[in-house]
Amino acid sequence: METKLYEIAEQYQEALNNLTDLDLPPDVINDTLEALTGEISLKAWNIAAALLHMEGEAELIRQAEERMNRRRRALETRAAGLRQYLKIQMERINIREIRSPQFIIKVKQNPPKVILDDESAIPETFKREESVVHIDKNGIKQVILSGQAVKGAHLEQETRLDIT
Repeated sequence: METKLYEIAEQYQEALNNLTDLDLPPDVINDTLEALTGEISLKAWNIAAALLHMEGEAELIRQAEERMNRRRRALETRAAGLRQYLKIQMERINIREIRSPQFIIKVKQNPPKVILDDESAIPETFKREESVVHIDKNGIKQVILSGQAVKGAHLEQETRLDIT
């Protein structure tokens, strides 16, 4: 059965704790830790290789999605243009309906929509004020980095795994 990385890490930590507590020569301690480090390195390499493979495959999928989205948008644009063209031509010759065994084509009235000719002339009863607050996180970061405190905020620095 294959040893898991977290198990190897636990063994390494346990060996480090135990070996330093015992009165062993430094070369015995180094040899033991080196053997465990080799196992960790091999396991980490395998995990990193699998990770890079997955990220590469995910990137290929993302690129395929972008191509498909571009193609979908182009088809939607073409279809909308053809729909508008057909509607205009039917209205031009005053045909409201065409029937066939497959489908019925109709020019229909849409519900009425409001067109604002002059927004300043609209009565206040129809106006609603909205406010949007955006917090400048970059500004906060710069202030905190300069040594000043910002009430309600703090900096936090995380780690990441970098495979180069």
